[in-house]
Amino acid sequence: MERFLPILSTIQKRLREILSRNENYMSSWDLVKIDDTGEELIKLARDIYPQLAEVEHRILFQSLREAGLGIKFRIAEIRRGKLKEEDKIYFRSVHEALGEICEKIETGEYYRALLDIAARREKERHPSK
Repeated sequence: MERFLPILSTIQKRLREILSRNENYMSSWDLVKIDDTGEELIKLARDIYPQLAEVEHRILFQSLREAGLGIKFRIAEIRRGKLKEEDKIYFRSVHEALGEICEKIETGEYYRALLDIAARREKERHPSK
């Protein structure tokens, strides 16, 4: 499981940078830049996929990719109309959810949870131990 730590570190660092920039974009509701955030999340997911697949943990890939695609989809919808309060709520909720993931990685809570899951799986495979 130790080989997972550098991957988490990379995700945490890049995600924190993306979230910091996005915080500024949301303060002015710069839709072009928020759309860029979606693109950055998709790129991050794509960049880390091989390492996550190697350690058989694709959930972070899915979470980042879905967040990026969701942002891009919502921006496309707004371009056909106008930015509404419900759109702002959506962008804030995605931002907060990603912030929580980033925080759990930073504090080590995410890694500890992975260790717990791995231990349970090992126990299920070898119940006599």
